[in-house]
Amino acid sequence: MAANHRNQTPRFFLVGNAQKANVKVSFDRLARWLDGKGLLVGSDLDGKPAAINEAKPDYVVALGGDGTILNVVQAMQHRQVPIIGVNLGKLGYLAGFNENEFESQLDRILTDPDCVSRRMLLDVLLVDAGGSTWRGIALNDCVLRVGDPYRTVGLSVSIDDHPVTTIIGDGLIIATPTGSTAHNMACGGPIVQPDVSAIVMTPLCPHSLTHRPIVVAPDVRVKVDVRKTSAGVAVVLDGQVVRPVPGGASLLVHRSAEQVQLVMNPHRHQWDLLVQKLKWGQGFTGPA
Repeated sequence: MAANHRNQTPRFFLVGNAQKANVKVSFDRLARWLDGKGLLVGSDLDGKPAAINEAKPDYVVALGGDGTILNVVQAMQHRQVPIIGVNLGKLGYLAGFNENEFESQLDRILTDPDCVSRRMLLDVLLVDAGGSTWRGIALNDCVLRVGDPYRTVGLSVSIDDHPVTTIIGDGLIIATPTGSTAHNMACGGPIVQPDVSAIVMTPLCPHSLTHRPIVVAPDVRVKVDVRKTSAGVAVVLDGQVVRPVPGGASLLVHRSAEQVQLVMNPHRHQWDLLVQKLKWGQGFTGPA
């Protein structure tokens, strides 16, 4: 639910992606606009969004695209506040506003709790053969994948300590419903409505005729044991964080107690996004 700011001024932190063309012009203009309303408590255009946590904002405005939003999620970790995505990128599936829409709908964003979509987050734990651990989170997906020299990896997968399958191939995608329209979809995995609670597992190029993606309950605990590896194998979280995975390591993934709060454009339905952004269900329109 959106925070109630009737008795206090909401605090906004502005994050921009400097790699996007012309972002600085939009960033400076939006910063002045928020500051002129007495709402801005901090901003970052230098790739250091960790400053978000120090500013303790009520909202984060992510100016750029979906990658900017994912970067903000990684920066906040388990201290999530509502994120407003202002799209300057190409896809903008998660970033639901353009600049004019954000400014014109700000009052509704602050007062209408239905604008906030709560999204499932994954907690990820990597344990190497010596017992050392590394932790991370993922809004979209946790991908265990091969890298240079691109040899196949061998994975044993279990769910709630029950052995399920062994995969020989390029890896495994473990995705949330939010991430089901990202890497998972591109690899033939199912699209899951964002407000459905589930975990999607899609093998990457399995050397088999029988492996298929599966959808499992949200509260299961997925364990992936790395049986066969090579130098480039890594776990990638939301396309933002990369961690090498040694042989003999185990990856444990489950639903986090924390949720990501995405502020969605009330004038754009999720099914409209699927059609407009990803061209879902559109027939062939080429020459006869």
